[in-house]
Amino acid sequence: MQSLYHVTMNERMPHYTDREIVNRWAVAAINPAISRMLSKKGTMDQNADRCIGFFSVDHREGIMFRIHSLCRIRPGRPPEIIVNFENHGEGLILYSDEVGPYTLLSNKEANKLSLLEEQRWLIFYEPEAFHALRTRVDLDRFRAPGFFDDVSAILMSKDQETIPEMVWVRLEDQSCNGTYFKGKLLNEPHSDFGVHKDDMLTARFAEHEGERILVADRGSK
Repeated sequence: MQSLYHVTMNERMPHYTDREIVNRWAVAAINPAISRMLSKKGTMDQNADRCIGFFSVDHREGIMFRIHSLCRIRPGRPPEIIVNFENHGEGLILYSDEVGPYTLLSNKEANKLSLLEEQRWLIFYEPEAFHALRTRVDLDRFRAPGFFDDVSAILMSKDQETIPEMVWVRLEDQSCNGTYFKGKLLNEPHSDFGVHKDDMLTARFAEHEGERILVADRGSK
């Protein structure tokens, strides 16, 4: 794989999945969205042409990019740090889809820039229940793009005449054996299922016509 230090970032940079970027460091171009934020905060430095940041999951806001430092890229050389922001870049945070183009840093590259200790500090504060859910690769196909804790599920009713609906559920926890999930209903169902937006649901995997789906209903397991 070609080293980051020999890559010129442009619109043809590889597309990363949400799974690939969560809890990863990246070098990003200072695009208009980042430039506006830095200028508004008075933290822009004309000597920098890139920024270094960390992708993490905010339970409500989705995948966010926290800018840790500003840097300059020179061919064949590691990023040269121009400015390191205090408080881990708090206040310099934007949505993941506002970032680009960018290149992920490998652990080796991040370690050379003394970033891994910072990464451990950030991940340490991730709630245990959320961490367990976020490591579930079997949930990835149901996750909402950019919102790692939100999954699509089929809402079922005991009334056979009520047609099942696809809804969005923000996962909060899972059962001890990982069989069931608990989460908040994010949208109001069209039909009367006896549940409403912000109610807590229980979800589980099920098979339907040879395909694995998530089924949600009211109640606890």
